Amino acid sequence: MKSNGCVAIVFALVATCFADWQFRSRPDLAPPRLNITVPAHPSAESGYIFIAQYNGFDTGSWGPEQPGAYIFRDNGDLVWSSVGYLGGWITNFAPIVWKGKLALKAFEGILDAGHGRMYGKHSILNEKYEIVKTVRPGAHRLVSCHEFRALEGGTVLVETPVSVPIDLKPWGGDGGQNWIVSNGFQEIDIETGDLVFEWYSLDHTDPKYSAFPLEKDGPFDSRNSTNAWNYFHINSVDKNDQGDYLISARNYAAIFKISGKTGKILWQLGGKAGSNFTIPDSVKFAYQHDARFLHRSADGDVEVISFFDNAAHSAGVFLNPFSRARIVKLTHSTGKAEEVHTYPAPDGLSAHSQGNAQVLPNGNIFVNWGQAGAITEFSEEGKVLFHSYLDSEPYGKNVQSYRGFRFNWTGLASEDVAIVALRDPENESEATVYVSRNGDNRRTLPSFRDASTINYNGSTNTLLIALQRSRYPSSYLSYQLELDPE
Repeated sequence: MKSNGCVAIVFALVATCFADWQFRSRPDLAPPRLNITVPAHPSAESGYIFIAQYNGFDTGSWGPEQPGAYIFRDNGDLVWSSVGYLGGWITNFAPIVWKGKLALKAFEGILDAGHGRMYGKHSILNEKYEIVKTVRPGAHRLVSCHEFRALEGGTVLVETPVSVPIDLKPWGGDGGQNWIVSNGFQEIDIETGDLVFEWYSLDHTDPKYSAFPLEKDGPFDSRNSTNAWNYFHINSVDKNDQGDYLISARNYAAIFKISGKTGKILWQLGGKAGSNFTIPDSVKFAYQHDARFLHRSADGDVEVISFFDNAAHSAGVFLNPFSRARIVKLTHSTGKAEEVHTYPAPDGLSAHSQGNAQVLPNGNIFVNWGQAGAITEFSEEGKVLFHSYLDSEPYGKNVQSYRGFRFNWTGLASEDVAIVALRDPENESEATVYVSRNGDNRRTLPSFRDASTINYNGSTNTLLIALQRSRYPSSYLSYQLELDPE
């Protein structure tokens, strides 16, 4: 095969004899098929959907065919599949700003679902989807997937849980129960790996107030380091412009603000005891994820935060029949917490684990429903502007993702263009040409689903391809190809 194009082309001229190709030019890719129940409204924020689907925890779950990190358009069209780029269990996938440029983050590793623990590494990918940095914690710690918050100045926040041997008799343990998880986080320099700040829960909180009781048996019986009592469970860390931190402690059912100077707890919201704010029924929450700073008044008296309120736990405990995204105002002078906005899950979805809520630049809220396996975009006022489940039967059921996001992104594929031409079985003088380039959403190339019917000259065995991409109505991709004889 010869080509006068500026890139190498994989080309095949074959009959349409295969039963199920999602993408004709890439039969090796089988991404999840988004089940979109509310198509994107014109007022939905611009950008792509970033998600990392894997098999659900619920009984009767199956799929996806290829777990991994994915970028989708609002209509479900695939932009990029991580298959062949990232390995292992992949999660927390989204763009970040690093060295002044957009890059991608992804956690690669192993999931121990029964213990809610993950082991692996955080990777940074460039616009060509090449891994350019592997980020590991300092001080001989293992890193978890729960957080990778890139900050201005080149540092990043990561979660670092540590199993600690300790006599648990003060908290009801028997003689053989001697292990507890001290949940912590680090701020580290991405480039050098230097440790900037470190904090651990056991130094500052009392396990007796945990909302996750110590068990005598089972995966948290505390009789070895793997089964350590996970009394606190940090699942998000944020930092404000004053240098203080915000952490979500799922198994404490509380959110904490931590001093960046001393490590002391500045305030607590929620929990069995110790909350610094009165919480009305409209604000009650539990087993939450993804707490973020949103706003602080000039005098510091008022702070506004967002978080994902699971209102349920994988241990079978419920505060509310459905999960919610929340925005809450905290007033220090009155000691009150007030509801600003609550975004209830469509279809009454309850996420027993995982989830996040992203406040978008235009004020909309993009919510990933964690274990419930769906994503939603709301207007600021609460109107559902987009809703989709993460896969479609029969290919996948109850597929889930730890987090999900909407961001703008420009990808420059490092792969060659893939082209396949399929003869029309009813008319062998015609062929349909399919072209793709995994991850490239910038070039004037046809998308995965673009195709053009053309005439095939059997006597000269040549094709003239002229394909038009709808997003670029004035741009064409044309190749004069000489095919190898059959």
